[in-house]
Amino acid sequence: MNEKYSVSDYGIFSDAITTTNKLKASIDTAQVSYNDVKTIIDNDTLFMGPCADSCVEALNAMNESMAIMTDNFTTINQYLIDVSNAYKAGDKSASNVILELKGTNGKVIRAGAVSDYLNPTNLSGYQLDFINSIAEGAVEAYNKYGVLPSLTLAQAILESGWGKHSIGNNVFGIKAGDSWTGKTQECRTSEQNADGSYVQITAKFRDYDSLSDSIEDHAVLLTNDRYRAVIEAQDYKEACKAVREAGYATSLSYTENLIKLVEQYGLDQWDPK
Repeated sequence: MNEKYSVSDYGIFSDAITTTNKLKASIDTAQVSYNDVKTIIDNDTLFMGPCADSCVEALNAMNESMAIMTDNFTTINQYLIDVSNAYKAGDKSASNVILELKGTNGKVIRAGAVSDYLNPTNLSGYQLDFINSIAEGAVEAYNKYGVLPSLTLAQAILESGWGKHSIGNNVFGIKAGDSWTGKTQECRTSEQNADGSYVQITAKFRDYDSLSDSIEDHAVLLTNDRYRAVIEAQDYKEACKAVREAGYATSLSYTENLIKLVEQYGLDQWDPK
């Protein structure tokens, strides 16, 4: 197995279920109209004779057809629900397998499902959602490129404010240089000088089609020779120090802020032990 199995869009099941429900509702509406007409036809004082008998026969046949269609749509609807649940269960199970992508140091760590997060501070809401959206991609980035998951998670949180201030799908604040040919966004940002003062600048940042593309590009960036010490780091403290010293960010407290995030929220739980 060379990559994690995943169903990319469960919406196809939801859409199909919605469609069958709408069709079934249309039949229910037709059933109400049928009952009204049947009441009139059954009233001998309003409608009688051979024509009335023929109409009654036609209505009865129509009613039987509608009953069959209702049963069929109910069966199809339940089938779609069962298939959707089966796919979700299979996807969750498959996502827990050990990836066979070899990291740069030869180690492979388990791509833990989001439910595996130990959550030492009982995070909830958008913060927990953000960790869940990054965790598996961070593990895959380690297996493929050797970037510690704790560093990936901490940088994503710090650079994007838990995803609330990301630049498009760029959650790592990566600027777009002259060699960048992808999408970009211009934003105001603060840079800290060596004396601790700040300056506001307008910079061009990379943007991505998806969050997974952002995680992938971040990992690729850190495999450059400039960040060699990040990849060679033995633990998150070394990695957090190395990424700052290599010039990833100008903040003088960047290393300390990353380490604090890792330790406060247990982000090293996916790192190789």
